[in-house]
Amino acid sequence: MKQQHIHTLSCSKVYEHLCDNLDSKLDSESCRRIKAHIEGCKNCSALLDSLKKTVFLFRSYPAPTLPAKAKKELFAVIQLEKKSPKKIFKR
Repeated sequence: MKQQHIHTLSCSKVYEHLCDNLDSKLDSESCRRIKAHIEGCKNCSALLDSLKKTVFLFRSYPAPTLPAKAKKELFAVIQLEKKSPKKIFKR
């Protein structure tokens, strides 16, 4: 029979803080509870492992280069958005 997973700390709370603490080695009570939860929760442990692998893969590839023309056009669009006020429609 498959054992039911019992949450001692809400997985959603753990999810909120996984990225914040991925590279940190904070030693607060909150971090200790999160680490204890991850050690006992296969779902959160798998999520953390997946996040670590994703970060590793992302860092292992060189940053893409943007062609000069595309970069110029992109920054022109960004500047237009900064200059033009957002229109508010009233009914």
